[in-house]
Amino acid sequence: MNYGAIGVVAGHEITHGFDDNGASYDEAGNKNNWWDEDTYKNFEWKKQCFDEQYGSIVVKDLHVRINGRRTEGENIADNGGMRAAIRAAYRLGARASEQFTIAGLEDFTQMQYFFMNYAFVWCGSTRRATLLNKLATDAHPPDMYRVNVVLSNQPEFAKAFDCQPGSPMHPENTCTLW
Repeated sequence: MNYGAIGVVAGHEITHGFDDNGASYDEAGNKNNWWDEDTYKNFEWKKQCFDEQYGSIVVKDLHVRINGRRTEGENIADNGGMRAAIRAAYRLGARASEQFTIAGLEDFTQMQYFFMNYAFVWCGSTRRATLLNKLATDAHPPDMYRVNVVLSNQPEFAKAFDCQPGSPMHPENTCTLW
């Protein structure tokens, strides 16, 4: 279950090391771009998907659109971190020592616990004025979208919760970095 929280956060930060900013620094931390032309073009193409996906969101009750370009680095890191954490959860979570149940929630699977734990990290409320300010200045999208958009991009989430194809949490078009 912790992979859904700390695993995604660790994966998020590692993903920054492999984004277009991280590409500017070699393994020794020296400024030295290590991407070839094809890698850069592929990244730009995938980045555009995230820009458009997040940029199409109009925040509920505010009628303000998320600036997908301003939040792109964090959007990519959130999604990349989730992909890494899902892989770790599948690989390591298969061990008997990693299996558990929570009293009152015994009907949920290990992967459902994983995704619920991720959502719990971002659970909270934000005052309207604060949210408007964050939309105008923050490099991160609002917390609700850090959960819903990231999870809607994951086929494992749709499978875990049996989301119907074409539903908001299992859309036809999704974005992935790797």
